[in-house]
Amino acid sequence: MSHSDAIDSARANHAGSGLKCALGHVAAPAVISIARAVTRFTTRGVHIAWFDAWNSTLDQALGALPAIPGCDRDVYRELTRPTSARKRHALAEEDGKPTALVSLRRRRRYWEPVTYQALSGVIAPASSPAALGRALHALGVEVRVEAGLDKSVVDLHPRSYWSPDNYSIDLRSDYEARWSRNHRKNVRKARQRCDEFMRLRIDDESDLEWCCDQWGRMWEGNEAEETVAAADRLRFWRAFIKRQTANSPIQFHTLHLLDGDRRTAGVVLMCQDGVVLGQCIVRDPEYDHLWVGIRIMEAAVQWAASAGYRRFDLGSGQDYKQSWGEPVAGRYGAIFRPRAVSALYRFGLL
Repeated sequence: MSHSDAIDSARANHAGSGLKCALGHVAAPAVISIARAVTRFTTRGVHIAWFDAWNSTLDQALGALPAIPGCDRDVYRELTRPTSARKRHALAEEDGKPTALVSLRRRRRYWEPVTYQALSGVIAPASSPAALGRALHALGVEVRVEAGLDKSVVDLHPRSYWSPDNYSIDLRSDYEARWSRNHRKNVRKARQRCDEFMRLRIDDESDLEWCCDQWGRMWEGNEAEETVAAADRLRFWRAFIKRQTANSPIQFHTLHLLDGDRRTAGVVLMCQDGVVLGQCIVRDPEYDHLWVGIRIMEAAVQWAASAGYRRFDLGSGQDYKQSWGEPVAGRYGAIFRPRAVSALYRFGLL
């Protein structure tokens, strides 16, 4: 199945007839329920227990499973706490022992791991990658991770996976020489306009909330509904930053531009294995005429280079990233769902 066939549910609904949409409202819930029931028989070795709220049983299972590398269990637990988005927790067991604990957040018509948009590259705690794959297939529901995974996700045998163009800056190269003449000119102008009266602040705890709230406001009307992760981002990053040390294998850092005491732009960066990932990049629209977005990006890249990191990962999507970095492969998105649910998408019923 193609990538577009797998994920363009909104487009299918928009293009479909009124009759098709009506059929979808009737048929889809029944098909999904049947798919979940059938899944229990086709994945007999894995038992799934569903929970609508975190509890002591899940705490015990989390303690029995290996911790996510670089992330304390107590910090991970912040992602499982209730928010305005619906959450469910699936405990997978094999031979009576926990093998995976998949916590999910509802987004549109599907589910996504609570780690998505907060802890890049991670799906859920599991005893092994193979056990995680078996658990995801045994859930009987649609789970999407739209970006941020490495190639090992292919070994989990998702229903669909893809590798979009990601953009990256080699911080050990003369990366500015790779920028277009026009982009270098814009960077200089932004620096001149902002540095005349703005200052850069690094790792101030109070800035994190503004950055997450601003991200939520910037994208709240977007049909992709990514902002269901906003509360989890703030809570998780805040807890993580309080515990991290200079030797932590994963670190989060914030950089913000200020006009006096007013924040004009900011970024949240995830740093791991010599790579800096731009997780949250925002600005105050009232300062757009001063090009604060360009200025905070340059500041983030300069900070990463001076701190000794080797690469700045811009991620995929959004045309502006092409001006900063070069396309690289190796980042993946994936969808796990029963075959019957895929059929609903193909016929435009979801």
